[in-house]
Amino acid sequence: MTVALSLALVAVGLAGGFGAARLADDPHTARPELLVGVVTWSNEQTRSIAFEGNETARRPLDGDTTYSVIAESWQDVGGALHHDGTYPTCLAGEKDDPVSTDRHRVELEVLHRTTGGQPQHIAVHVRCLD
Repeated sequence: MTVALSLALVAVGLAGGFGAARLADDPHTARPELLVGVVTWSNEQTRSIAFEGNETARRPLDGDTTYSVIAESWQDVGGALHHDGTYPTCLAGEKDDPVSTDRHRVELEVLHRTTGGQPQHIAVHVRCLD
C-alpha cells in the first residue's frame, strides 16, 4: 500500500510541476532562433542583410531574405565581443561604400515578427564565422 501511495504522490507532484511550468511559460516572450549561413548582401546604412541559411537556400525574390540588424553587440571571428553598437566587420562594405556583396559565413540570433503583412526578420546578435 505504501508503494501505491508513493507512486500516486509522485504522479501528483509531476502533474503539478508540469502544470506550474506551463503557466510560467509566457507566450509573449520572444525567443531568438539560431541560424547559421551566408550573408550575400549587406547595407551598413540601413543595417539590412540578405541571408541564406544552411538548411534552406532562399531566393532574392522570396521576400523573406532581408534581416534588420539591430544587434548592439556582436562577436568577431576571433571571438571578441563588441558592445559598442558598431556594425559587424564581416558585414561592412569598403570604406566609402556601405554596401557589401562579399559572402561571409555568420551565426545569427533572430526574431521573426508578423504584423499582418510581410514577415519581419530581426537579427539581435551576429557572430562572424569568417
